[in-house]
Amino acid sequence: MESVKTLFGRRYNPDLKAYTRLIQTSPQKVAALGKAYAALFEIDPSLDIHGGDDQRQGQFNWDATEEQDALFLKVVESLENLHTFLKGMNDYLDYLKVTNHGPEVTMELGWQDRRAGRVVWDRWTQSVEDPVMAYVLVADQFDLAFYECAPISNERAEPPMYRYHPERYKANRTYAETIGKMFRQRVDPRTGFMTIDQLNESMGHVVRELNAKAMNHPRRLTLDGPGPSLIVDAEQTLCTAYGRFVQAGRQIMDFPPSLTEMLSKTDIDDIPLNTIRMPYASQYVHFGPQPELELEPGWLVDGAYVEQRGEVGDLRITVTAMPKDHADSEKWFVRPEPEFSQDFVGEFRTMDLATAIDTVLAERLAAIGKAKERAGGNITKEVQAEAAATGHEIPKDLDLVDIGPQMAGVREDVTRLRFPVYKAAIQLVVNALCYVAAYPDDIDTAWPAGTPDALLKKAVSGVGKEQARARSKLSALGYVPVHICGKRIAEQRDRLNLAGTTVGGMAAHWRRGHWRNQVHGQGRSLRKLIWMMPMLVGAKEKDDAEFGHLYLVT
Repeated sequence: MESVKTLFGRRYNPDLKAYTRLIQTSPQKVAALGKAYAALFEIDPSLDIHGGDDQRQGQFNWDATEEQDALFLKVVESLENLHTFLKGMNDYLDYLKVTNHGPEVTMELGWQDRRAGRVVWDRWTQSVEDPVMAYVLVADQFDLAFYECAPISNERAEPPMYRYHPERYKANRTYAETIGKMFRQRVDPRTGFMTIDQLNESMGHVVRELNAKAMNHPRRLTLDGPGPSLIVDAEQTLCTAYGRFVQAGRQIMDFPPSLTEMLSKTDIDDIPLNTIRMPYASQYVHFGPQPELELEPGWLVDGAYVEQRGEVGDLRITVTAMPKDHADSEKWFVRPEPEFSQDFVGEFRTMDLATAIDTVLAERLAAIGKAKERAGGNITKEVQAEAAATGHEIPKDLDLVDIGPQMAGVREDVTRLRFPVYKAAIQLVVNALCYVAAYPDDIDTAWPAGTPDALLKKAVSGVGKEQARARSKLSALGYVPVHICGKRIAEQRDRLNLAGTTVGGMAAHWRRGHWRNQVHGQGRSLRKLIWMMPMLVGAKEKDDAEFGHLYLVT
């Protein structure tokens, strides 16, 4: 003990610093130093402890640096907040983990739960003069304390095709590959409908990853977050849309800004859904982030999954959004990723789009209304009785609360808030589908910029297994071919210089377009969509030709 007192002295000193530097790669020696430091403050039984704090402090006094004091207070404050959060819960051990990165340390606090395992409460990384002392000074405050050396984690690079939702979705969820495989091998390709067992199995993968990531994310940062049921709702919608997308061959249809602008200025409300012919059973339609379509604060609509659900005209449309802060894409397990999905099947296939959208919304709100009317509350006894009747047992110290009615109210609010943006987005999506159906020749397929050349040559020109292997490797690296729509439109706009905002010195504006379901063929028995394109109009000289009118012939 005397040698330890000598090492620590009265304050942080060069000899102590040299020793901590010597042992910093040995967790066992660091842990021993922490125990020795704590022992210096233990009260000697031979002392008269009734003498007050002066005698206790007289046993050993030690002065830390300002930096060390500040870190100690920060850790203790976080630990107190943890105990407040867990008030009433007795079956746990608090823990500290200090990771030495060299000039920086990561401080992690949490608790060890008997059922859930280790749960993170707080975590931060900061620069320190002495990483070992960052552990030694606070370790005795915890039931469990751990020290390790490890390089600081590098931020994960964005996938090369991050702009497309399927690619960023796959990159941020390890379960995505499993869902895609399930759809390819086991889900009916004619409809894309999963059985109840398949849906439960897929959500099992989702929930396991959700729980694992949530437990490793500081709980302190999510105290004001939404309930996990909303996250599960969003993931169920997105994972089934993604699975169907994979099943159909990963078809991405990219609409450039010039074409998107014109489609947004085209009326679509009176087009029956069964007039739309999709080229694939499922496709992802991409427009890029639309500044005027904010599905949630900080999340801009950027595209949609469109699935054929059986009969012609039976559709599911799932609108997606891209975050302004791309880091939010990785935090889907903390806050639900904004989406909005609707099925248009059965009677809806012959409805015009406007009526179908409003009818489906009314049905969704009615279903939510019924859920709100349930009693809810504590259902522990009911569940225990049901379990006992089937020979199972629910732990006696477990309380079960039905929050369905409460969450139904939240879902109703979310639906009403998102619906106006969704309605505008779905009109853009259906316009895009009409374009694809009407002008299939105006679609080129290309690999994205940055695709590795050697693999690209084999993927394009190779034969048999060589080509298949190259495409598989490219997909694993995050590169897939994309269908680029509207090349001729973009060329015409560039040629006519329609990007300007004035014509003849006066403001120009777009006259809205629309779709015509034109009869043709023998006996005028067939129908085809003709786009009466929006036209840029404005002041023009008397002898000028009509300005701003584009033509696209099938």
